[in-house]
Amino acid sequence: MKTVALITNIPAPYRVDLFYYFQTHFPEYSVHVIYTGRGEDNRRWQVDEKKLLNAHFLNARILKIRGALDNRYIHLPGNLGKVLTEISPRAVIAWEYNPAAIQSRIWCRRHRVPFIHLTDGTLHSERNIGSLQTLARKWITGTADACIASSTKAKEKLRFYGVPEEKIFLSLLTQDADTFSAGEKRPVQGRILYVGSMIRRKGLDLLLEALGKTREPWQLHIVGNGTEQEQGALKAQAEALGIGDRICWQGFREGAALAEEYAQAELFVLPTREDCYGLVLLEALLSGTPILSSIYADGAYDIVTPEAGRLVDPYDAQDFALALDQMLKDKPCLESIRQADVSRFSFRETIKGYLDAIAYATEQAGGGRRPEGKTGS
Repeated sequence: MKTVALITNIPAPYRVDLFYYFQTHFPEYSVHVIYTGRGEDNRRWQVDEKKLLNAHFLNARILKIRGALDNRYIHLPGNLGKVLTEISPRAVIAWEYNPAAIQSRIWCRRHRVPFIHLTDGTLHSERNIGSLQTLARKWITGTADACIASSTKAKEKLRFYGVPEEKIFLSLLTQDADTFSAGEKRPVQGRILYVGSMIRRKGLDLLLEALGKTREPWQLHIVGNGTEQEQGALKAQAEALGIGDRICWQGFREGAALAEEYAQAELFVLPTREDCYGLVLLEALLSGTPILSSIYADGAYDIVTPEAGRLVDPYDAQDFALALDQMLKDKPCLESIRQADVSRFSFRETIKGYLDAIAYATEQAGGGRRPEGKTGS
């Protein structure tokens, strides 16, 4: 049996579901998941504890750094090397360029174990990084035995850093399709749906500005949390634009309640200023809801096909409003999205990127070598 260690930050439901699929469908692998934390104060996810198989939670200190568009969280793990040695993996897959990724790369080099780098980030989402962050990216991408990209834009970034095409494997970010595709689509006329937080990065203020210029009838459902200050500012903007009575503030929802929001939406909108993926776009696609996405949601270039919707620059309020009017008027788009191909987002398809990267990295590293004194499984 091949033991593999996956190293990421916190147990996000969409990651947990994919890891669980890997663990339960490929008996030739023993998959261990190392989390550097149990949660962050900006997340309210509920995770099925039964799916946390072979899960290891590190003793980590979490630093919160406030930014102009969003907060950034840095996890400083203290016992990663010890846990890796106890697991004794034949391959390690580590996310991004954080301290855990750097520590795991050093551990792999010391023990001659294949190291695989996985990234969601893109050239746009990482456009403002500093010199030390750039050095970390160049070192990790330059020394990894293989790389996994969660989108074509993430793959583009890896190529920018000089990673050869043959070392990059695509595994589109995904989640359990059944949650959103099982129910019947019952769109309410003019119902627009936004799902996400109310931080500035998500661009809700840009959406409100565009809605103030539309001509078609609409009602906006906002699903997600925000601080009193964030929500207060958005409500004040809506009142100033004369559209406050057409907005329903639904709060945080997940599971069946969230799926119901998608089922009743006639149009899904993501007006983000920056998203290295935008998983809510996939939720909309799986639910059969036409999409109007910001060009700054990098996952949109994999998800929003001509059948599924269109892209818009959210900073151009006039063009944004025109796109909203056209999509609200264009009822046939509800039919065309049903023709969109969602098979490439299945767990069976996305896990291939992991398997191919492991096979390639193991072969390139000569099969890997166990840490001394460990027999493994």
